[in-house]
Amino acid sequence: MRALRTLRTTLVATGVAAALGASATGAFAATTAQQAPAAHASAQSKAERAPLKTVRLADKVSVAKVYKTGKHRYEADVWGRGTKFGTLITEGRPSYGQNNGLHVTLHPNGQVTSWVEQAKPKPQPEPAVKPVLVASATLADGVSQAKVYRITADHYVADISANGVWLDTLVANGRAAHGQNNGLHLVLQPDGQLSSWVG
Repeated sequence: MRALRTLRTTLVATGVAAALGASATGAFAATTAQQAPAAHASAQSKAERAPLKTVRLADKVSVAKVYKTGKHRYEADVWGRGTKFGTLITEGRPSYGQNNGLHVTLHPNGQVTSWVEQAKPKPQPEPAVKPVLVASATLADGVSQAKVYRITADHYVADISANGVWLDTLVANGRAAHGQNNGLHLVLQPDGQLSSWVG
């Protein structure tokens, strides 16, 4: 008889551990301040669970069905859309659980409180900036051309070409950009000023 009772208690306690230590995939995960009393409370038969009340939770969809299971002992089955997420058990200390941002607490007096995490706003993508052509000039070698574009304040780019062939792009974003091609030297300043010389 003793072996049968020990096996039954072990199976029930294992079931509670599985229900309360749920996965992170959205299943109801719960923790209790005291694991031993929780397992002991669960070992009681279902016939000893006296229905106490049903509490609508903060997400406006889920409910907690609260039962009195003994002196200073309560259990709350948490349901949402016809699915049972788990059971909170308390005996003298609060029991906590959460499911997809819904947090539920079963207090030692059988009261249930809940709250919902606020969804974090998605970061807004920065608006695309269209480059604006601000200058076009022939460079010091007399052959190369530069087209200077403004991206933002202190951010300019210069496309360098010769005889219709692109050679390079200088980017001055907060500091000067330097370049050279066959003795032609270029400097693009962060205010968009472009200078060139041959040397």
